[in-house]
Amino acid sequence: MATVGLLYNLGKYDPPEEGEPPDINAELDGESTVVAIAEALRWGGHDVVFIEGNEDAYFRLKNTKIDIAFNICEGLRGESRESQIPAILEMLGIPYTGSGVLTLAISLDKPVAKKVFAYHGIPTPKFRVFDLNDEPATDGLSFPLFVKPAHEGSSMGVSPSSIVHDETELRCQVDYVRRFYRQPVLVEEFLDGREFTVGIVGNRDPFVLPIREIIYEHVPEDHGRVYSRQFKTEFDNEEVFYACPADVGAEEAAAIRSTALRAFYALDCKDVGRVDLRMDREGRPNVLEVNPLPGLAPGFSDLCRACEAAGLTYNWLVTSILEAALERYGLTHLSSKAAQAGLLLQTA
Repeated sequence: MATVGLLYNLGKYDPPEEGEPPDINAELDGESTVVAIAEALRWGGHDVVFIEGNEDAYFRLKNTKIDIAFNICEGLRGESRESQIPAILEMLGIPYTGSGVLTLAISLDKPVAKKVFAYHGIPTPKFRVFDLNDEPATDGLSFPLFVKPAHEGSSMGVSPSSIVHDETELRCQVDYVRRFYRQPVLVEEFLDGREFTVGIVGNRDPFVLPIREIIYEHVPEDHGRVYSRQFKTEFDNEEVFYACPADVGAEEAAAIRSTALRAFYALDCKDVGRVDLRMDREGRPNVLEVNPLPGLAPGFSDLCRACEAAGLTYNWLVTSILEAALERYGLTHLSSKAAQAGLLLQTA
């Protein structure tokens, strides 16, 4: 069994400061998620040490004996904030779960991630990026367009207004993102097809969780086909607004899974990830983005709900992520009894 350092950033429910957008803390975690992960790790027989991923984390990590870190830190600030704690862990020689420094930096920089997808021939919507002083233009793009911050996660900056239909709406939404999020703006062609998210756990032969579809038919008309923060918090009826497994044919399902895995590998993700996709007019799944640090809020996050649909427990999910990392580092002698008995990824 291992001594696991559980690294996290709290503050999900802290109110925004003046001038900040209302969803500024959306990607942070609540205490209930941290407690749930700790309980799952203990279920696997491991000891848990809690370490807040703040400015004191370096000293805590340097002076605390742990075998491996279970990292869910979103970072404090900056466009590569998710890489901050992993960089410290690597400097101190501490193994950790999840993707590495470069993968986390690239995936949070959505335009750079899309360039990687394009290099690998992975379909992704056509796009342009507008820096803080650029004049928005639509050269090479066709309306409707979708506008969002270039360096955010957890649907931050995404709302019904993100879909724009003309130059006036485009300028208005680009200005809004610049003003509140203070970063470049990603503008891509809006795909109106079906939307899916695919969870992946493992490395060499990863387990692909059941395909989860976001259903928009019963969403209020003024909200539109946007997987916003509002959608995630208000439209949470699993039977009405989601389908898992998605109602797709065998050929479609194979294409979605294959595209998701290609994107996962293209960014060199490790141990766990979630890939968001939409169908284009030709019925091809396009990658919207990859999240190598997916949410683990029990009963809420897409990854957790996909596990529930597959009949897999939260304990299975958390422990399997840890076991994937232990195997990757050659630390299987620290595995839980369940893993040693072959009761985790192998039987999923």
